[in-house]
Amino acid sequence: MLLIGATLGTWFKLLFQNRFNLSLKKIPQVFIITMFVVFLTPFGWIETLLCGQKLNEYKLESDPLFILGHYRNGTTFLQELLIRNPNHIYLTVFESIFPKHFMYFEKYIKGLFNLFLPDTRPQDDVKYSGDSPHEHEFAVANLCALSSMCATYFPQNNKFYGRFAFINGLSKKQKDKIIHCTKCIIKKLHLKKGNKLLILKNPVDTARIDSLLVLFPNARFVHIYRNPYEVFYSLKRVFKTTGKILSLQKENPNLDDFILSSYRDIYTKFYMDKQLIPRNNLVEIKFEEFIDKPVFFLKLIYDKLNLIGFEDALPEITDYLIKEKDYQKHQYEISKVEKQNIYSHWQEIIDKMGY
Repeated sequence: MLLIGATLGTWFKLLFQNRFNLSLKKIPQVFIITMFVVFLTPFGWIETLLCGQKLNEYKLESDPLFILGHYRNGTTFLQELLIRNPNHIYLTVFESIFPKHFMYFEKYIKGLFNLFLPDTRPQDDVKYSGDSPHEHEFAVANLCALSSMCATYFPQNNKFYGRFAFINGLSKKQKDKIIHCTKCIIKKLHLKKGNKLLILKNPVDTARIDSLLVLFPNARFVHIYRNPYEVFYSLKRVFKTTGKILSLQKENPNLDDFILSSYRDIYTKFYMDKQLIPRNNLVEIKFEEFIDKPVFFLKLIYDKLNLIGFEDALPEITDYLIKEKDYQKHQYEISKVEKQNIYSHWQEIIDKMGY
């Protein structure tokens, strides 16, 4: 149901790209999405008219801080802690799903949207609401369909959509469109919330460092990485749990191959481009160490990246950690044979990460 905030053009583009290959069980869901899209599209046009010129004239005063790391690396937990600071802003779930509507129509749509949201994320039971932080890849998907996120909705076409994680491998028109959408989302967020430091989490940005630095040469980055063997099984769990909810097609039988290839390709690109980031603009942390000493590593991030307001944010950070102290991440039993298979595909990456 996360496509209900898509533009009319995007929604029908997705349906035609997939030749209306839909699971019969999902036809009611497709009907509901279509009704929402048709109903909300005029409001998107109105918002574009009202703020289009403002966006064109708006000048960003600071570049964002990007959280890098593959899906299931702990990027959400890191972002939750970094946004506990009055000097920081972020993209919410609502804003990511309704990029055409969140400036002027949020108060009218949000209550209805919340009826469709679970209290926790189905893949990991993390608390979830329309105000939770979210990745801007959902917004890009709903604006132009040039997003790897579309593979979640149409898994049988995951190779086609997976390539959109790598901006520089696309045509100039596609590349310019993704960059334009990303910049518009960021400018619109600042226009709404002020020129504070924007904390963005978007796992596919891990493969987009070169393009991001062209847009935002002073951007700062935090890369969080996690045991790849656990990531593999966590990703399988995510696809199987969220796929039942979000997918509009039958499950892709080649899920393992998709996970193995996409993780490898994203991290190959990351290690190729990492040196482009100025030394003082990048912090890398290991997930297992971070969850053990979150305040220590947050202070390290603040100090190295020259972020302000750590002491002011500390009470909220501490409060959040207390509330989440009982959360238990899923445990995986990985056999020697399974481990060897994963290592054969991700050997170079696993070696670089030190696992």
